[in-house]
Amino acid sequence: MGYSQFKFNGHKSSDFNMYINSDYELASTTPDYQAVEIPGRDGDLLIPNNRFKSFKQDFPITYIGSYDDSIKKIEAAKQLMLQDTNWHDMSFSFDPDYIYRASFVGEFRVKKSATYMTQTLSFNMMPYKYLTTGQTYQTITDGDVLNNLGTILAKPIIKITGKGDCTIKIGNRSVSLKGIDGGIVMDSDSQLCTNLAGTRTQFDKMYGDFIDIAMGKQTVKITGDNITKTELLPRWAVRC
Repeated sequence: MGYSQFKFNGHKSSDFNMYINSDYELASTTPDYQAVEIPGRDGDLLIPNNRFKSFKQDFPITYIGSYDDSIKKIEAAKQLMLQDTNWHDMSFSFDPDYIYRASFVGEFRVKKSATYMTQTLSFNMMPYKYLTTGQTYQTITDGDVLNNLGTILAKPIIKITGKGDCTIKIGNRSVSLKGIDGGIVMDSDSQLCTNLAGTRTQFDKMYGDFIDIAMGKQTVKITGDNITKTELLPRWAVRC
């Protein structure tokens, strides 16, 4: 029987003597749709809601290490898991090339015996996982070609430093910015547009929709005489 480790909200499971037992069922996302029954028509009419649902994933946990040491670490692990229900990064030793988004939604119940301790941890999982290769900022310039290696539209963070007006186009998606004063950050996932410090919204300077990046190779076009730097956090992603 094999075991694997996970990292959640910046903390390694091994720091708490917690390991995932290899014997479990791997869940997945499902499309969100409505099934409508129409008199006189065979079968259901399926109306897509153009989204995928979050899903629940259970992990069987075994505590490996000194029994007394594990007892001491259980309380710290419980406080970490129960501190909030926000979305956090989660990664696994068995899937090292991806970063998941997860929220702990279950109870923290540990089964103890005289010699071992086990439990089941339940997480709510976002319906996608990020490629680690798309989780760092890169500088982009006019004429660059980006390659979205994911299987879904990427929702990047675009950080622009400079002044005045500019237009950014990636593939067939573009946005114009007017009256930039120092810089702007556009987060296509959270749908936020702020100054570089993140302290003030800048929607009044944004003309157009947030950019997403289609799969495959996409050409970058940037115009603007006083733009000194454009950075991109791509967030390449695939379905879970």
